[in-house]
Amino acid sequence: MDAFWSRSQTLGARQRAFSWRIDTRGNIFIKRKFRNARFPRIDKVSCNHLIKLDEFMQDREWKDLANNAVNLYRGREKEGIGKFLYRMRPEVPYAHLSSQLGAIFYQSEVWEWNEQKRGMKFLLLEGDWQEKTLEYYRSSLGQGPDPKFESSLWGRFSNGGKAEEEAEQTKLSAFFSY
Repeated sequence: MDAFWSRSQTLGARQRAFSWRIDTRGNIFIKRKFRNARFPRIDKVSCNHLIKLDEFMQDREWKDLANNAVNLYRGREKEGIGKFLYRMRPEVPYAHLSSQLGAIFYQSEVWEWNEQKRGMKFLLLEGDWQEKTLEYYRSSLGQGPDPKFESSLWGRFSNGGKAEEEAEQTKLSAFFSY
């Protein structure tokens, strides 16, 4: 199942189409096309980073999207999801994944959205974010559960699979040249 891409759109005033998928390790891959790029860019948000993002959201306070490129680069961006991602990996395109993650987690009913196209904020809802995200991913593909896929999903990083994650990232970086 992990080879299938789901299609979605960001929530902002200028909605952007993107594709995403979850692999058997619980990583989310997001494929997006930039205006002047010949090929789409595929970014991996590791399960480890997703767990840290969930921990960041745990105070159940509204969090700003906070992914303005200029403000991030100059160190002036307010606290929020984009800035949090930027601290984990200081690249503006990585911080911009907050827009896609916001859409995925809102549509998965993991986060509540303040319904604003500008000044977006998100709030963590009750429930298991991993199960909700997987359920939404499956339903967006129109497929039923795959027990083999589900049994291997999410568990590898909860028990310290950091070396495995780094090896996977190295392979991806070499393949995608970034």
